[in-house]
Amino acid sequence: MSPDLERLLEAIYERDHCEPDQRNRCEKNVLRLINDTLQRSSGLTRDQLLEALKDRYHQFKKARRKFPSIPPQA
Repeated sequence: MSPDLERLLEAIYERDHCEPDQRNRCEKNVLRLINDTLQRSSGLTRDQLLEALKDRYHQFKKARRKFPSIPPQA
């Protein structure tokens, strides 16, 4: 995965999981990264980018999920 894509996915994850008082800052960061990506990608629309990120973001969230280190008791 490219560093730019990973940075964008991390920013989206942070926005989705941040404290309410940090929401505005996180949203601005996501929008900045999306705009930067769109400027580097000729012919790509915002909707196309967000659609392409859906599956990647789902995989990213799944990879970040923390599993308990102690298995549940039977």
